[in-house]
Amino acid sequence: MAAPTMNMVKLLKAGQVGRVFTRNYMEQYVKTVEQRSHVTGDGPIKLWRNITFFVAFPTIALAMLNVYLRHQEHPHEEHPPFVAHQYLKIMNKRFPWGDGKHSLFHNPKQNYIPGIGYEE
Repeated sequence: MAAPTMNMVKLLKAGQVGRVFTRNYMEQYVKTVEQRSHVTGDGPIKLWRNITFFVAFPTIALAMLNVYLRHQEHPHEEHPPFVAHQYLKIMNKRFPWGDGKHSLFHNPKQNYIPGIGYEE
């Protein structure tokens, strides 16, 4: 191996000086982070657990009950006749699943299929 040139020695020494500054800076940073950290007591954990079980879950249950009861009150009517406008149900290509006429999230009660109509 060839002996290191003078430029290479200078670069290595510059790198070592940089590490000394970086190391001192990081030690100071770690000390400040450790000084700022604290241990959480059981108080906040119990508070949020109680809020979750006694406020959030009952609120969700009441909202679900409200939606269910309003849905039961809603009159269930037959579908209005489908008007085939020329800009609706344009299919240039069949879907790659099933018979090719049903969309991926097809609902037989709500979605009209050209040539077939509503399935239910």
